[in-house]
Amino acid sequence: MTHDYYLFKAKNYDDKELAQRKREIRDKLKEDKDIKDFYPSKEDLQNLPENSILIKISFTLKKPYTSKDEGEFHIIEEDFLFRWKDRKRIKDEMNGRYRLRLDERDIKIEDNRIEFKNGKIVKDDKFATVFINDKLVDLLIVKKNNVYSSKVFVNPIVRDKFTGLPMVRPSTWKGHLRFATRMVEWNKGNKEKIIRRLFGNESRDDKALKGRLYFFPTFFEDKAEKGVITPLDRKTRTPVKGKAPISIEVMKPDSDGEFYLLYIPYPKGRDFKEEQIKEDLMFLAKSLKLMFYTYGFSAKKTSGFGVVKEKLNEGRILIKSESDGNGLKEEKFSYLGELIQKIETFGW
Repeated sequence: MTHDYYLFKAKNYDDKELAQRKREIRDKLKEDKDIKDFYPSKEDLQNLPENSILIKISFTLKKPYTSKDEGEFHIIEEDFLFRWKDRKRIKDEMNGRYRLRLDERDIKIEDNRIEFKNGKIVKDDKFATVFINDKLVDLLIVKKNNVYSSKVFVNPIVRDKFTGLPMVRPSTWKGHLRFATRMVEWNKGNKEKIIRRLFGNESRDDKALKGRLYFFPTFFEDKAEKGVITPLDRKTRTPVKGKAPISIEVMKPDSDGEFYLLYIPYPKGRDFKEEQIKEDLMFLAKSLKLMFYTYGFSAKKTSGFGVVKEKLNEGRILIKSESDGNGLKEEKFSYLGELIQKIETFGW
């Protein structure tokens, strides 16, 4: 596994070298990967039991999204520094960043190497490594001969190990949607029964009741960027003295993503009634509306993170129905309030 590879190499690299190697591997993984392969399709739904339902919500973030990937680190691009052959700018940046006293005459520039007194910059594809007195001191990012500073984020946004893309894990979706169900206005006694039907028992016992919902990952193809949060006092909600703002990696507002949710009306159990399907879906639609528009699905959601714009890029609900000519019913919606209306008027 890639994770084990980093552990194996950890004793031979410092953080920047290891982060550089990680980014190189991730960039290679991104090539020719179609994230649609991870999502369910109409054809998949046709192979499932009657009244199985697939909901697709294509959204745009209204507020930032972030998550915490334990034990990982990631390089992001920060400020422009210099063009590769700009001797004066190189001198200014080296002197300013590393407290050197270089003159332009001290700098020798080659295609993949810059040498100067007591140090050098070695370019390797998308990176340039800075050595001073034979010690690695910095890792820069190179794009078309433009050189940028970099930032190594510890515990950055969660990324898929296969594609390298920022993602929302299925378990994250499940946790945030389950939270939203607690906020739905519904008959209390019946509400708990519906939540158990949808999500299953919270027990870790293998024999515990499984839920009717199946979640899928969401991948962000936009670039994650640097964000800053200010630690606040829990009581006064004012900045905490002595604590500096914290840099975090986020998906910025206006980033797009796709959410897929599969509902299968099994296990039915002894008390199963067909009416449960409509009841499940009405409750589910209201929960989705609260999660996406009000509470969010992000870490830091108490700060408003992870909510989406009300108008969706696309909304679809597909129902496996043998009574329909092609075995599927399909409806479109542009707002989550419309999804509630569609379910209400469906001929169950």
